[in-house]
Amino acid sequence: MYKPGSDTIDAFHRFIALIPARGGSKGIANKNLSDLNGQPLIAYSIQAATNSNAFTHVIVSSDSQQILKVAKRFGAERLERNPSFATDEAPMDPVIAEAIEAARLRNDDVICLLQPTSPIRTADHIVDALALFNQSDCDAVISVHAIDNKVLKAYVIDPQSNSVLPIHSAETSYQRRQDLPEVVMPNGAMYIFSVAAFKRQNGIPRSNITPFLMTAEESADVDSPEDMQYCASLLNQAAGGHQHASF
Repeated sequence: MYKPGSDTIDAFHRFIALIPARGGSKGIANKNLSDLNGQPLIAYSIQAATNSNAFTHVIVSSDSQQILKVAKRFGAERLERNPSFATDEAPMDPVIAEAIEAARLRNDDVICLLQPTSPIRTADHIVDALALFNQSDCDAVISVHAIDNKVLKAYVIDPQSNSVLPIHSAETSYQRRQDLPEVVMPNGAMYIFSVAAFKRQNGIPRSNITPFLMTAEESADVDSPEDMQYCASLLNQAAGGHQHASF
């Protein structure tokens, strides 16, 4: 059952942080509860959302009672997720739709989806990305990082004809690398969109998207023990070499 916080705020736009954290994981057992420099991985996203002072509600959606208990301990509201939305194959859109209904979100509410596997994303990133959303005439702001643009020279193989098709265009396949456009990759740290845009596009908006650029280090995503070690190192560097106690 959804555990609501205060419903007395009557701003035109309410900003809602939604942190999806299912219990199962393959690369690391109980990944979202795994210790990262002295606290659970999910705590970094809860603390970043809370420290931004931007949100009416910070909600953790999970099928795991352990995760929901940790969410409560770190000050987040809790939404017990339908188990059918917590499998390896389950897409994110039904999780968001469930939260919209359970939390009784309005069309003009703005959701900031924060994946718990992005512990390097900070409160400052959230504030800046929300400001970009407010300033942009877009349906969504998505956090990204730059990748090598030579991927635009690649081809995909058409399984029907066994011929190659350019991944971008026939022209870019033969252009000099320095003439190719910049290429960015979603890093999973933030997806910002209104409830109205989500309903209109039947999911996280796939068009009219503004990018929020982050560095490769800021975009670190935890999917393996090696990723966890890398993030621990980055957090130690940010803390001046000391164990990271709060974020």
